[in-house]
Amino acid sequence: MVMMSLCFYILFSVDSIYSVGVTLYSGIILYTYLFTPLLSLMFIYLAHSMQPKTPITDMRPYKVYGICGVIGILLFLLLTNFMGAVMIFSGIDAVIDLPVAITIALFVATFPAAVVHMKISKQKSGMEQGITSFLRDLTEVRKTGLSPEKCIESLSKREYGVFSKELRKISSEISWGIPVKNVIMQFLKRTKSWMTQLVMFLLVETIDVGGGTIAMIESLARFNSLTQDVEKEKRMSVRPYIMMPYLASILLVATTIMMLSFTTGTLGVSAIAGEAGAPPKDFSGMKMIFLTSVIFHSYLIGIVAGKISEESVAAGFKHASILVVIACVAAKVVPLFIAI
Repeated sequence: MVMMSLCFYILFSVDSIYSVGVTLYSGIILYTYLFTPLLSLMFIYLAHSMQPKTPITDMRPYKVYGICGVIGILLFLLLTNFMGAVMIFSGIDAVIDLPVAITIALFVATFPAAVVHMKISKQKSGMEQGITSFLRDLTEVRKTGLSPEKCIESLSKREYGVFSKELRKISSEISWGIPVKNVIMQFLKRTKSWMTQLVMFLLVETIDVGGGTIAMIESLARFNSLTQDVEKEKRMSVRPYIMMPYLASILLVATTIMMLSFTTGTLGVSAIAGEAGAPPKDFSGMKMIFLTSVIFHSYLIGIVAGKISEESVAAGFKHASILVVIACVAAKVVPLFIAI
């Protein structure tokens, strides 16, 4: 996506500078807002088809994204005065350029959903880690000869992070005489973690059908621990590649700006040398369209990166939120270095 976009943006910039006509910017607009989203969807589909799937999907980040997306669109229209790029604050005209406006709109649309997803992921990870420690301790306490119900009641006094609150509730319901299977099934309805539901369901079957023997609980604890280790190793192996979208976004913005600056500068020198009294051409509109395109393209790169790295489109919200800000800052900072 990055290398192809670099080539296309260079071709579009040269064509926009040296050609004239009503279809001056149609190529970059079609590429950025039609072809690139379709290409991103293709990468997301390919990643989804190759990655392991779970039957549970937490829709809360997507619902927040839908609501904030509407707010972001309205904010974008207000910031640009319905694409007029002029706002009035207390009677003073303030010009909001298109790249800054689309950055603010995309950030507002995505950042709340990213916060919700990060909180859900943190809670989910804490729950799974707590259950791993709980099963390990359950194996040891079961060796003392206590029944599984008494073991759960004894372990409820220990601290297991996010799982501690649920464990205390499970213990209190068991102490009231409610069957273990009914209590655990109610807990499974409250959690959105597929691994948590799988492990606790196996624990219920181990106690209800297998009698909760030490060997079966120990095997379940070993299985859960190995699964957590595999997930941890997978995250560690992917982590170095997370920097690639950020470097790609900066590279895309810097290359596009440098290409536009060098080409328009060369054209300006040629115009001065050829026509002494000719007014210089204004390329500000063209630069604004190109910068808006690369910022939106960086946003899509973040969405795809989240899907590939963490197996969820919602995980790309935080990358997209950061990338649009980085791209906007790079669009303002890179011209300063070129001027120097």
